[in-house]
Amino acid sequence: MKKITILCMAFLAGMTIQAQQTFEIDNWQQGITQEDASFVIDQGDTVLWTWANGVPHSVTSQAGSAEAFDSGIITGTGTEFSYTFNVVGTNSYICVVHPAMAGVITVEEVLGVQDKFERNVKFVPNPAKNELIIGSLFSLDTYEIYNMSGKKVSWGNGDGTFTSLNVSHLPAGVYFVKVTSDDLQATIKLIKE
Repeated sequence: MKKITILCMAFLAGMTIQAQQTFEIDNWQQGITQEDASFVIDQGDTVLWTWANGVPHSVTSQAGSAEAFDSGIITGTGTEFSYTFNVVGTNSYICVVHPAMAGVITVEEVLGVQDKFERNVKFVPNPAKNELIIGSLFSLDTYEIYNMSGKKVSWGNGDGTFTSLNVSHLPAGVYFVKVTSDDLQATIKLIKE
């Protein structure tokens, strides 16, 4: 009986460690890139899209997606649509009003929080000339830019899930950008033209 109780407790503890999360795409509007709207999440995670302008939009899965979902056409700044992904696989989606608004949600069976953070930090564009946008499923707290010698050359606070940086002051070259969100951190290579 003690063995069964211990096994049940271990199973329940393992389930609570892998708590599901909700991730926001808070700039669902014309001009969002597919890269900004594409993420890798765990089975059971939820994605919340928020309309960033008052124009009609939808979040509609495409043929061949692992799951079918559709917000319908909705209008209004701040309008939201969420969907919980339960099937492992790839889910391509678009706005039926503005088909250039598109993304891919990839659902994996087991993905640790640190892995999820690292795999979903994106730099657009990379290489960058003047402006760099750091996109993430997690709200960013800080960023630090280091040159190849390891010297910190720029830093600042994050601005939610999309942080825009002016990198025009940096000389052309290779840099490493460390981003943090709570206890999570990732370092990504940046090429400055």
